[in-house]
Amino acid sequence: MLSAANVKTGDIVFDLGSGDGVIPIEAAKKFGVSAVGIEYNPDLVELSKRNAKRAGVNDKTSFRRGDIFVEDFSEATVLTLYLGESLNARLMPKILKMQPGTRVVSNTFRMDAWIPDREINLSSGGQAYLWIVPAQIDGQWELKGPPELNLKRLQIRQKKQFFDGVIELGNRQKIFFEDGRLQGSRLKFEFFDRDKKRHSIEATVLHEQLEGVVIEGTSRTSISGIRAALHVPR
Repeated sequence: MLSAANVKTGDIVFDLGSGDGVIPIEAAKKFGVSAVGIEYNPDLVELSKRNAKRAGVNDKTSFRRGDIFVEDFSEATVLTLYLGESLNARLMPKILKMQPGTRVVSNTFRMDAWIPDREINLSSGGQAYLWIVPAQIDGQWELKGPPELNLKRLQIRQKKQFFDGVIELGNRQKIFFEDGRLQGSRLKFEFFDRDKKRHSIEATVLHEQLEGVVIEGTSRTSISGIRAALHVPR
């Protein structure tokens, strides 16, 4: 699970429902990162602390008793779960508000209608699922790009890490596109202009701004955008 989440130096791992502490301890031992376990059972919290001390990683791990629906885990860059489908579904709205790019791995259980970015076959014969928290890009964006393309606006309809929408060029030319994809703060989609030329847009979203490139063949031209309206993602 930790390898699937591509845990690396500087990450902060949170394990919800951490039990005896095995995942935070392994994160600290094998990847050298800081890790936090949240567990409701106080006896398991104390057991986790003892296990971490025996493993020599008590300086990199911490365990606390708490309700996973109340505790703040927003600083996590990697979130691990082994809870159950109903608990995952209850957590999903909170997880979707985390920083874009946060990696979430669940052992065995899916997360409601949120399609995983990756399915992992475990050595135990089971499965785990990886999601990357997407930026919230739903709404209208005012664009600036290459004069010959005359980009004006981009209207996005987002469904978690997928989106479709309408891009408006000069002369009120509106082009529908679909199959857009987000990976954290990075988005990518394609559209065809009225001359049937294919264009790809790859960009990074930071707060209310968008910066990237328009790609046509081997040509790459800068593009920027500012969010004009914010809608609630579906």
